[in-house]
Amino acid sequence: MRTDLLAELLAELGKRKVAPAAMAEVQQVIQEVRVRHGLAASLQEQRMAFAREYLTAGRPRTEIRDRLMHRFSIGESQAYRDIQAALQIVPRNR
Repeated sequence: MRTDLLAELLAELGKRKVAPAAMAEVQQVIQEVRVRHGLAASLQEQRMAFAREYLTAGRPRTEIRDRLMHRFSIGESQAYRDIQAALQIVPRNR
């Protein structure tokens, strides 16, 4: 399956009223298939890139934490670990 089709599928699912837990599970399955077929970065790489983008923009860590938790359906501890890892690459602004 091509990566643009998977991205479109995820976008369409995002428009539906689906329970957050079910949506997170579907997104995880699709992402795992994408990674297995070399069509996307791993979830950890995506979270790191997401955090780096917001750190570079100078956003507060609490905001980045909340966005990571919401977008990737992860817990607070994992979000802070991702931010800490991203800080190893992005100069500390705050």
